[in-house]
Parts: sequence; structure tokens; C-alpha cells
Amino acid sequence: MHKIILKYWIIDLLVGLVLYVAYTITIMNKTATGSGFFSNVLYLLNIVLNLGYSLLYLTAVVICSFTVFLNFIHKVRRNAVLSWLSFSGAPILGVAIPVISLWISTYEVSKNVLTELLIFSIVYPCITTILYLRFRRKNRILNSFTSTDTIAG
Repeated sequence: MHKIILKYWIIDLLVGLVLYVAYTITIMNKTATGSGFFSNVLYLLNIVLNLGYSLLYLTAVVICSFTVFLNFIHKVRRNAVLSWLSFSGAPILGVAIPVISLWISTYEVSKNVLTELLIFSIVYPCITTILYLRFRRKNRILNSFTSTDTIAG
């Protein structure tokens, strides 16, 4: 069981890193909207701000991926709700909700400053939920094998 949890932690961490790289590439492909010194300064400030957001996103994703290890605890692994919270609850609380609240608070100032971050922050918990469903299925299969072994043995 420990190998399975470790495997899903690695997959979760890799998904987070891939989303971080995709977000960084997305924000780097933006171009300056105008010409002149002031426009270039605003463009550079926008890139620095987005890189700061992306580093916060990366930190939150890495921290949230470690909550998968809570499934080493037998009570958490046996309880579907607690197991889901260890997979997807932390990403929702640590990544999606802060980004959604930040997006709502800045929406009046600029409608698309944090749109990419919002999209990537919603995609991450969706992927972790898929990982959780696969983990539960594998856990159920392993539990059925161990219960039949003890009955037959």
C-alpha cells in the first residue's frame, strides 16, 4: 500500500509541476499592448507580478501534494471523505479558493489579470480528484484481495 501512495504522490507532484510550467509558458507568451517606455515598464511589471503569482502557485501545489501522505494513516485511508480531503481538499483550500477570492477582488480593476491562474487553479483539484478516484479503486481491489486471502487462508 505504501508504494501505491508514493506512486500517487509522485503523480500529483508531477501534475502540479506540469501545470506550473504550462502557466509560466502561458504568461510569458504575452506581448506588450503598446509602444513606448511606459508601456514597456508596465509590461515588465506585469511579468514580474505574474511570476510572483506563479511561484506562490508552485509553493501551494507542492505543499498540497504532501497531504497525500495522510493516506499512510489507516483511518484516513479507510474513510472515503478523509481520503478525498487528503487528495483534493487541500488543493481546493490551498490553491483554488485563494485564487478565486483574489480573482474576484481584482476583477473590477482588470478583467484578465488572473484569468490564467484561475483556470490552472481549478484544473489542479479536478486532476487530483481523478487521481483520488483511481487510488480508491486500487485500494478497494487490494482490500478485496487481502480479505479473500485471510478467509481462504
